[in-house]
Amino acid sequence: MDGIRGVFFDLHGTLLISDDISKAWDEWREAFHGCMVDCGLETSMEEFQVEVEGIFEKPEPEYDAPGLSVFERRVMELCGRHGLEMDREYMSWMVDHIIGIWYKGMYMDPEAQTVLEALRPRYRTALITNWDHTPWIRRWLADSNITGWFEDIVISDEAGFTKPDPRIFRIALERLGLEPGEMAYVGDAPEDVRGALAVGSIPILIRRNQSGDQSDHGDIGGDARVISRLSELLDIFQP
Repeated sequence: MDGIRGVFFDLHGTLLISDDISKAWDEWREAFHGCMVDCGLETSMEEFQVEVEGIFEKPEPEYDAPGLSVFERRVMELCGRHGLEMDREYMSWMVDHIIGIWYKGMYMDPEAQTVLEALRPRYRTALITNWDHTPWIRRWLADSNITGWFEDIVISDEAGFTKPDPRIFRIALERLGLEPGEMAYVGDAPEDVRGALAVGSIPILIRRNQSGDQSDHGDIGGDARVISRLSELLDIFQP
């Protein structure tokens, strides 16, 4: 692909996948609800499920709590709405616990390491992910030996912007000294395509034919180069 000097990646659904994402969310909600009940929540599981639906797509809470991640502030705001008190030590444990539940069925795409190792000698690489709790994801990336695959890692919780906001892409571009037109972004969701287009880069959309791992993205694929597996990137970015 002419003019491309950097290939940047999304994480969840792109490199990190699940065979049953619906089950992962169900188990996450059950664990979250159980922890909240331990703190005095009287809302039923059914009501709680409605309340937290799409929680990560909602605007960041303006809850005044310095030093907390976006997700921790979401939890504190939720507690406030129900008149509950939760000390920071328990909240920190709970957040790690329920994220671990969600990650239980996740695994790295078997082609990911081979693809990244093939691209890195010729292209700048970065990871740009929407994620509300930086400490957990930083620790997980390091423990999984994935950090070394990328020259830069941008997490929305740290950056203060979430995809498709072009500003989160500009952070990685500026750090690696690239212009937007020199970057291709690989993702699995509409916000990945829209964000790459908004910043002036080339979107590549991965659509796997796996049950439970591919949601319907409508016509957004029409604005992107579409692949069905990561190894197809090696055909696109040939030497």
